[in-house]
Amino acid sequence: MITTTLIEAIPLLRDALIRQLESGEQISVTNVLSNLENLPQLLETQQSDLLWLDGAITGVKESNLITVLRKKSPHTRILLFGSGETVPEIKKYFKQGILAYLPKTATIAEIDLAVEAVTAGELYVPASMHRTFTSWLTDPVRKKKLDSKLTQRENEVLHLIVEEHTTNEIAKKLFISQCTVETHRVNLIQKLGVKNTAGLVRVAFEAGLYSRGIT
Repeated sequence: MITTTLIEAIPLLRDALIRQLESGEQISVTNVLSNLENLPQLLETQQSDLLWLDGAITGVKESNLITVLRKKSPHTRILLFGSGETVPEIKKYFKQGILAYLPKTATIAEIDLAVEAVTAGELYVPASMHRTFTSWLTDPVRKKKLDSKLTQRENEVLHLIVEEHTTNEIAKKLFISQCTVETHRVNLIQKLGVKNTAGLVRVAFEAGLYSRGIT
């Protein structure tokens, strides 16, 4: 069970986030706060696996809070739920130690992807921000290593998966059978070390294996 501390100032949003985070069987929201007053001490005495932090709360932008929290609880993985941060501010938060950034306009699907990435110890930014952040966050050595594992056809299938095409649509576009598409999907999952299609999409962006059509 992944223990989670949630800090969110807006009660309605706080309740919705708790329901979404606990909708599966892996996450338990064990601490809920509406401000930062007792957060450092809480993490020091009751360490959580995941910290969901409301970036709009007073004190986050004006201090080195992330750095302090990382020192208090180095094993806690931090996701920042932002509101109006600038690109330099977001980059600063990543440098201080967050693993994911989500704007408050994020969809449920993006929330699920972000939580999956963070719990795996990986970085995450939403698709709408990939053009700005992918080259900055991507490890070029990792990209080269992963890219070398894939055949040209697997790369083609991966791009179409990222672009949300169905198995039938991919088969028609590439003039192959649906069975062959599924075989390529299984091979991609194994080669990229993920568990499912959502993992493929995440790694494709994080490792810079996909760059076309991003807005």
